[in-house]
Amino acid sequence: MHFNDPHPHLPTQTPEASDSLERGPSGYVLTQIPRILVVDDDAATRNYIGEVLRSSDYQVETRESGKSALEYLQTAEEGQLPNVIICDWVMPELSGVDLCRRLKGSADGQFVYFILLTARSEIGDRVRGLDAGADEFIAKPVDPDELQARVRAGLRLQRLTQALAQANRQLQARNDLLESLSLTDPLTGVLNRRALDQALPHLLKQVGPRFGEARYRYLCLLMMDVDHFKQVNDTHGHYIGDCVLQAIAGRLQNQLRPSSLLYRYGGEEFVCITPGLNPSRSYRYADFLRRVISNDPIAISPKRSLLITISIGGAVITEDHHLEPEAALQQADEALYQAKQAGRNRVHILTPPLDTSS
Repeated sequence: MHFNDPHPHLPTQTPEASDSLERGPSGYVLTQIPRILVVDDDAATRNYIGEVLRSSDYQVETRESGKSALEYLQTAEEGQLPNVIICDWVMPELSGVDLCRRLKGSADGQFVYFILLTARSEIGDRVRGLDAGADEFIAKPVDPDELQARVRAGLRLQRLTQALAQANRQLQARNDLLESLSLTDPLTGVLNRRALDQALPHLLKQVGPRFGEARYRYLCLLMMDVDHFKQVNDTHGHYIGDCVLQAIAGRLQNQLRPSSLLYRYGGEEFVCITPGLNPSRSYRYADFLRRVISNDPIAISPKRSLLITISIGGAVITEDHHLEPEAALQQADEALYQAKQAGRNRVHILTPPLDTSS
């Protein structure tokens, strides 16, 4: 980024030159020289403040108007906003208060420490400035000792604020990771029973009449069970059993409708929930998923594959056949039991009267 320094006798500092080495308890560490932007339409005041701050080895930029300062801030590279802005209140085109409000309304600008220069002493004016986001005021004419002290205080507060924001972001990232892990089955990578328990009540509430506030007229709930899975574990071991479950979950995930959600219900059982499918379409969809597994053997080694099948039972919730979460799962489980009893590798859907209008 190019910096326009109004003092050509002083070397302009680039972002790279704004770094310095300080000795800490464990050796030298890289620190960044604080960046300060001075904005004032009065050249004498602007230059005076700049010289005072440069005498403390701050990296100082100056702008002659609120508009030019805003353009500078908008084009600053990521991480290169000033730490502190010292800005005159009264300026043409864009006042210091308006510049402060624009800056503080942005995600990055909210952490910049903003000091307003003003000759105003009325409480109402100070309240306006604070409401716009100003952090501090300095009265004109500017006293150099007061200026240095307020800048040091602002930098301390700005560092603490940024450190707290960074800590909060890290904490949120950890919480998001923990939340995602807590809702994901570690073996198959699909959603787990806890995620199902959280989502199903909300999905059921969205079922209702077509022209009401509901989002769907139907909700298809399929419960799937791997046929003869105990024999797979007993014959080939639990490691192979786990590999089979992973392969099944992967195949299903790759072939699901975009609106479907797949959960590992427990053991060798999976649940698939799909909004918007009426009973006849639910049956066809379930049979398609059954064939996704049964049509191709699952490889358990380079030279050996297992023919695996699944049985599927389902319930279709409609506006006239509304069920609570536990009842909906129980109905799908009953349908699954009937599919097993009928010989496995089957689909059985328990539905209200058949409706093919969707």
